[in-house]
Amino acid sequence: MKRVELILDTDVASFMFRECERGAAYSELIGESRAGITLLSIAELRAGVVLKNWGPQKIASLDAFLSRFLLIEASSEIANISGGIRACCEQVGRAVSWPDAWIAATALWLDVPLVAHDRDLEGIPGLRVLTVHKHWQVREEGSILSEGEPLWLGERCVGARYAA
Repeated sequence: MKRVELILDTDVASFMFRECERGAAYSELIGESRAGITLLSIAELRAGVVLKNWGPQKIASLDAFLSRFLLIEASSEIANISGGIRACCEQVGRAVSWPDAWIAATALWLDVPLVAHDRDLEGIPGLRVLTVHKHWQVREEGSILSEGEPLWLGERCVGARYAA
């Protein structure tokens, strides 16, 4: 697999596809970087296609847009990290969806930034985020989400264990 330089969150990909103001801002932020997209993002975007009853021309346009990105295949390592993120967030009363946990786990596993506009991802230890969101806050130091021992999943440490 070619090395990606960053991972796109589904919302960011959607903004970029729609060519709205946020999409333009994210396109500028990403520039010429080799960006990856996960299978779960593809699934989320396809759900939107079905819900909005898109025709063949718009679907072809989405397919052409998505071909710009490297598809990141699933792996057991990413699954382990994703499950850890979901469980640890749940322990401290924070809801993180499976797609968000998977996308964050992918960025952590590949050791690349995540391009996101979703504040649900705040505070995940070790997750580097690129965003144009004005109110994004990284709360890794001193956060309830960063206290305790390192979280080991398999042979890879993914940051600090979330405190209960």
